[in-house]
Amino acid sequence: MRIIQNLEGVSSPLNQELLEELFEGFKVREENFGKKVYFYSPGFKHYQVEDFYIATGPKFVDVSITGKNCELMCDHCASKILWHMIPATTPEELKRVGEELKAKGIEGILISGGSNKDGVVELYPFFEAIAYLKKELGLITTCHVGLVDRELAKGLKEAGVDAVLMDVIGDDRTIAEVYKLPHKSVKDYEESLALLKEYNHKIVPHVIIGLHYGKILGEYRAIDMISKFDPDGLVLVVVMPYYGKARFQLLPPPTPEECARVFLHARLKLPKTPVVIGCARPAGPERIKMDLYALYAGVNGITFPAEGILTHAKEIGLEPVVSPNCCSTVILPIN
Repeated sequence: MRIIQNLEGVSSPLNQELLEELFEGFKVREENFGKKVYFYSPGFKHYQVEDFYIATGPKFVDVSITGKNCELMCDHCASKILWHMIPATTPEELKRVGEELKAKGIEGILISGGSNKDGVVELYPFFEAIAYLKKELGLITTCHVGLVDRELAKGLKEAGVDAVLMDVIGDDRTIAEVYKLPHKSVKDYEESLALLKEYNHKIVPHVIIGLHYGKILGEYRAIDMISKFDPDGLVLVVVMPYYGKARFQLLPPPTPEECARVFLHARLKLPKTPVVIGCARPAGPERIKMDLYALYAGVNGITFPAEGILTHAKEIGLEPVVSPNCCSTVILPIN
């Protein structure tokens, strides 16, 4: 494989020694998954660059059961991630929204919402409505949850959800300071993963790189912990300072090089598990570098790829597949 020397739009030279290291991940991905690499554009926003866009209408959207509200209001997001989601704050409204989306040709729905003071997305009253979306309307149905107890794991399983997504944090300081959960610990995230596996859910954990105010702190530990539970997929995202509270907004996110090493660790730790780069990561010239490094680290997919990334994937012998779905659906046969 030809390793890139330069690419138009890259803000600074790529680290060639790092690229050589990342090639180990590239080989692991090729050995276990072949040459296909997925590029996602879920329907919560229009995204277009010169070599990537979705010509059809949206097929996969996000819904929040709390609207724009979040009790927890942790530092890194302050509920802003919920603002682009369609609100459906009662089970009846969720059913109605599902029916309207189905009539518009939507094929999949991600259900999430703000967390309570214990880091839980309170989906309990919505189990029957979620089952209606899945079993009656035939929508691909995924849920992005917080911490999980037995009631939640069991209820989502009975509702028939296709996959459960969950942010996993690998450092107690981050849980206490950033997520405002000093009474929780890494152990609670581990127990949540264990419960989801006990109920045979397809699980797609997420790791937020740079969550501790832009620093790499618990990411490697989180990936190591996730690997013990044989996840169906892993999504890596990067903290976006402008979403967060004031303490976040002035902080630089991790560098593309720091992120690349996390990408590689995930690829090598989970050689047979789809690893994808999610929609949340900073924009700008550094994003091009980050996405290039991700390709060389052997990820299975990239959401909203930077300009030139899809073209470069072809140049290095990969076979791009463009999808209008949420990147977590890499584990499902619809891709």
